[in-house]
Amino acid sequence: MGKHPKLNKLDSYFEKGNDFALTDAQYEKLTGIPLPKGTDYLIKRSALSRVCKEKGYSITVQEKKVFFKTSK
Repeated sequence: MGKHPKLNKLDSYFEKGNDFALTDAQYEKLTGIPLPKGTDYLIKRSALSRVCKEKGYSITVQEKKVFFKTSK
């Protein structure tokens, strides 16, 4: 089994009681590990999903964005 996320680092976000979003990089910086790869696992069975349920939150996942810029 791999390293466990430090989900208590998200408590300040949960305590505000507002909607919030984190990028993959922000989540990893706060918790010490990357987000789980599988969306179904992330939403339904992950440690993060259990903490979210306890705190009255739900998880939704939006697709990653890819930005394209010209080199002109």
